Amino acid sequence: MAFSSAEVRVRQLDKTRLFRLFGQDILSELAKVAILRRVPKNKIVTHLGDIPNYIYYIIQGKIRLSAPLSDGREFIFSDLGPGDTFDLTRLFITRRSNMNAASVVDSDLMQIDVAFMARVFDKHPDLALKVIPYLCEAMHDAQERVIHSAASALSTRLASTLLRLTERGPPSLATVDRTGSIHISQTDLAAMVPASRAKVNRCLREWERRHLTQYDHGSLTILNRAALESVAFGEIAFDRSMMHIPRARASFWQGRQ
Repeated sequence: MAFSSAEVRVRQLDKTRLFRLFGQDILSELAKVAILRRVPKNKIVTHLGDIPNYIYYIIQGKIRLSAPLSDGREFIFSDLGPGDTFDLTRLFITRRSNMNAASVVDSDLMQIDVAFMARVFDKHPDLALKVIPYLCEAMHDAQERVIHSAASALSTRLASTLLRLTERGPPSLATVDRTGSIHISQTDLAAMVPASRAKVNRCLREWERRHLTQYDHGSLTILNRAALESVAFGEIAFDRSMMHIPRARASFWQGRQ
């Protein structure tokens, strides 16, 4: 790993909104105690039920947050990439992790001891007042996403997921090429929704019949974004005719802010 110097670590941490709140002096302190860790592919960093001793910053690679469902399937909550952080709730509370965090590919992480962070907040109480709103906002966004998924029909959840993959920064499970096609397996897509692969396949086949999307050998192309946004908003039901195609509107996610 070419991230061994404290100066390089500071630059890495300063790329994220959370750590920019700390200021250069405190970031320099963090960089001195941060541990660089290489995590091989498919290695679990934090197990469901663990009480994490560290917070993590991803330098490179991909970390998947997931939880097992009662029927044996895996619910993929999110895939995190370079610049993302996880296990941040340990900054202020001691509680067991409600998800597994595992590497999807070989990954380089920077881990910072929670006990050290507690001493930083004791020394700089004003910093805690800056960090708490950030964590509250992240928690609110996560809750809104889960509530939206639980209350929505499969077609709405699936449409929302596809739009999120193309609009909210670097994709996670998927990659998006220059033509806008999303490269993702139906198994991973089903785990994100969540739903069975068979139901996702039926929905995609119906959308292809109605010329909303096209899926071929792991590559999904959005043919009618305006119509897909209407499905995500719940304006068009899965079994209704799509003969009337709505006009283009602002980003689905911008509309929800």
